[in-house]
Amino acid sequence: MRNLSIVTLFVILALTAWTQQAQAPVEVSSEPHHHLVLENMFVRVFAVSVDPGASTLMHRHGHDYLSVSIGDAQVMNAKEGAQPVAASFHDGDVRFTAAGLVHAVSNTGSTPFRNRTIELLAPTTNQKACTEACAIPVPCESADKAACPSVVKLFTSDQWSVTMVTLPPGAKYPQHTHLANFLTVPLTEADITRKNQDQPETVPHSKVGELTWNNPLVHTLTNNGKTTAKTIVLEFRGRPAGEGSESLGPKDAPKPHDHR
Repeated sequence: MRNLSIVTLFVILALTAWTQQAQAPVEVSSEPHHHLVLENMFVRVFAVSVDPGASTLMHRHGHDYLSVSIGDAQVMNAKEGAQPVAASFHDGDVRFTAAGLVHAVSNTGSTPFRNRTIELLAPTTNQKACTEACAIPVPCESADKAACPSVVKLFTSDQWSVTMVTLPPGAKYPQHTHLANFLTVPLTEADITRKNQDQPETVPHSKVGELTWNNPLVHTLTNNGKTTAKTIVLEFRGRPAGEGSESLGPKDAPKPHDHR
């Protein structure tokens, strides 16, 4: 009887594995580990979380997308019709994937696999990762360069750019211009004083992975906290959209410290 139970168990497990392999791909919006958190005319963003030992369904990405890793993770990436491949992700990794990917992801590590999957609703052209001269100069009055803010270009394309902004405790990122709409993805908890042009200061609390969509603006940032603040910034090019955005000037007249 016991042997029969064991055989039955193996049959059930084999059938389950076969069913997963045979499963027709679902759209990413129907995949249970992908949770829609933001959608507008530029992007559709999913918060992705897969616990250790868990797997996503086979799913389809119909748009080009950027992924921003939240924490470190080890996974097996199984593309449709191909053998699974091991992949490692590190906190803050930004990766671009072209439209049409059909895959499933299994978390083989000991930590959750988390990211923000940012679907780009317009086609992307001439995308490339930055490999040289990636630092964007930022004025800093501190004699200790370790206390200065830094802005590093990660990716560029004809339609958008991606940078990482790092603000050590006490660092001030002087007034700079965002000429079009932009999305921020904090990698750390932080209390950043923000001074928008002609507006009073605010001190919003940034939570890890909590997205903020922004219209074009001119502002100053200061880290008054005790820990370093890191943020991924996805900035779009071209005609701005949003209330008041037309007043900030054409895209062909960038101001100092613009994220381009």
